[in-house]
Amino acid sequence: MERLKSNRDFSKVYANGKYIAERLIVVHYIPNMLEYSRIGFSVSKKIGKSVQRNLVKRRLREIIRKLEPQIKPGFDIVISARSGAESALFENLEKSTRQALFRAFLLLKEDREQKRGK
Repeated sequence: MERLKSNRDFSKVYANGKYIAERLIVVHYIPNMLEYSRIGFSVSKKIGKSVQRNLVKRRLREIIRKLEPQIKPGFDIVISARSGAESALFENLEKSTRQALFRAFLLLKEDREQKRGK
């Protein structure tokens, strides 16, 4: 899985993609016609100063690192933190991220079935 870095790619995802909002994060996504997914992170200055923003980004990167095997290939994904993410527990941020990816159908079928208890 690669990182989404260029401003042009972020803009493309925001302008043409779909999104799912949860309490702590918003997931924007669009098919990318590649054999792998690319993920970018966006944390606004509304979250706080650089220390808080970087903490949220580190947490989101760790969450995605753990979820990477279950994320469907072929998508550009931007994960944006919402107000409250800076003070949320790691477990709550992880739950919100997993739920948003689940609702966007970006998790592979095996993980979706585990979520339903099959």
